[in-house]
Amino acid sequence: MQKSKHILNHWLTITLLCFSTILLLTYTRTEAKIKNTALWDLNSQYEVGHPINIHGIDDNLSGLTYQPESDHLFAVQNNPTQLIEMTKQGDIIRRIALSNFVDTESVDYLGNNTFVVSEERRQQLVFFSITDTTKNISYEESERLPMNWIEQNNRGMEGVVWSPQYGFFILQEEPPKILNHVLQHTETDIDVAKLNHSLPKHVDDFAGISLFYVEQKPFLLVLSEASDELSMINLSGDRVTSLSLKTGPFNLWPIMKQPEGVAVDKDGHIYIVGEPNQMFTLKRKNDLKQPF
Repeated sequence: MQKSKHILNHWLTITLLCFSTILLLTYTRTEAKIKNTALWDLNSQYEVGHPINIHGIDDNLSGLTYQPESDHLFAVQNNPTQLIEMTKQGDIIRRIALSNFVDTESVDYLGNNTFVVSEERRQQLVFFSITDTTKNISYEESERLPMNWIEQNNRGMEGVVWSPQYGFFILQEEPPKILNHVLQHTETDIDVAKLNHSLPKHVDDFAGISLFYVEQKPFLLVLSEASDELSMINLSGDRVTSLSLKTGPFNLWPIMKQPEGVAVDKDGHIYIVGEPNQMFTLKRKNDLKQPF
């Protein structure tokens, strides 16, 4: 009897030690994960604001980008086709007509006062530069880069972002797909297939895209209109965090009517615009400097 009791106590001790070890390892791994993900976690590092209506825009607000030199946002409309410079609070500074442009869905700032706009219907990227006094950009005088491999004429080029190291990342709206267009002087080892397996099946479309940096390491912010979700993926094809753009009980109601474009400023704050004329800000609790 005493021997059986001794054996039982021995096994109980071993079991408790094993259980304690498992708990300690789990806690350690959880703590390490929190430390590793804290800087880029969309849920814990951002204060979710409320959408505002941009006065002076009635409809068709689409893409968005950020210019660090002016600390301003630049938005694009697809009807009328124009580039709109505005403050980060949504106040319009000026409008630049995009003459003879068609179906302008997205915009990205390339540096040195140069922008790229995607034309969804024509399936091409259009490049132009501006000055402080520019009021009009002529399509005929702009540089163009055809993207004829997009699958559908009007469900195609919904977002574009430029990386000097990795080239252009272009969003196809439906079926949702991330494409990587590399210029001749650009060397990249991006596995596009992995990028396209990084987002869950419930993401039904792609609407906007932007680059986000954590300690010089690039991530992609990908916006879905149909799923009302903002996701962040690394260039290895792993989704590292996501944020639902819904509110209310069980997240039933979209925060925005139709989110279309996303941009990041020099301090890591995130701005989202959408039709008809809404803007929504995700403000970082602690600044995260971007290498612009």
